Amino acid sequence: MCVLVLLLPRVAAAEQTDARPSDPTAAPSGPTDAPASAGASPATPLAVPSSPAAAPAGPAAAPWPRAFPPVGVWDIVATGALGAGLVAVQFGTPDPTEPKWTGVGGFDNWVRDGLRLSSEGGRAAAATTSDVLVYTLTALPFLNAFLVAGLEHERMDVAWRLLVLDAETLLTVTIAAISIQRITARQRPYVLACQSDPSPPECSGGGKFASFPSAHTSVVFAAVALECFHHGFLDTSHTGWGAAACPVTVVAATVTGVLRIMADRHWATDVIAGAILGGGLGYAIPALHLAFGNGSTPVVVTPAVSSTYLGATIAGRF
Repeated sequence: MCVLVLLLPRVAAAEQTDARPSDPTAAPSGPTDAPASAGASPATPLAVPSSPAAAPAGPAAAPWPRAFPPVGVWDIVATGALGAGLVAVQFGTPDPTEPKWTGVGGFDNWVRDGLRLSSEGGRAAAATTSDVLVYTLTALPFLNAFLVAGLEHERMDVAWRLLVLDAETLLTVTIAAISIQRITARQRPYVLACQSDPSPPECSGGGKFASFPSAHTSVVFAAVALECFHHGFLDTSHTGWGAAACPVTVVAATVTGVLRIMADRHWATDVIAGAILGGGLGYAIPALHLAFGNGSTPVVVTPAVSSTYLGATIAGRF
């Protein structure tokens, strides 16, 4: 009888039947929507509600950095050597006094005619603006290493490695650009105007035959490549400035190159070559570190420069 009493609420609530409790063999008079289980025990007629399931945990945060830059002692040594090499190239080798390359194609003339500013003040302002952009873009990878890696993520071990890698890359690009300028000795476009009007200040200054490639453009595109490397290879969130850094700095670097043409400091092919040189080395050097470097003996790229040739050496454990 105890079993039947416990079953009555379930049957009445579900099917609203009038099974007679006096008959132990009576079956429910109405249809039921739950199939009978052959092995069901009559001792547990009521299901005990289970405790609510715990809310699923959110996705785990991706580790930072995604790829650890393998920079070691040899990179510090190479950076110091590159700094000394830049001083030697910049101040130890004289500017060409005669041009070796004066021929200009129709493309260069066409771009110059379309972009060169007519007023001397406008050209000076364009040159000054390009200088400001160079200093600003060059500082970004170093600020990114210190502020993002060092302060935001509290990983100074990553920050100093990025700082060394940035310095190593930018010094390499600068040495390469200046060395090629010395070797090619291409005449700058404003020299043509100086023949008829020698009054502008650039006409009496040095560097008249150091047009190819554009060092400004080389350096800014190397800095942009480093900035894209920082956020592309190391960051995991790609939100906010991390998502905008690469496209924004690419636009700023492109504006820098255009300003060099507007200021009549470079031909269009100088700017294109500088972008290829700076962007290529700016991407290749950190990528080689990630691809072939290890924690103790990373890849070291060192330029080999003389008055007659330009090259580079790659040292490391492969």
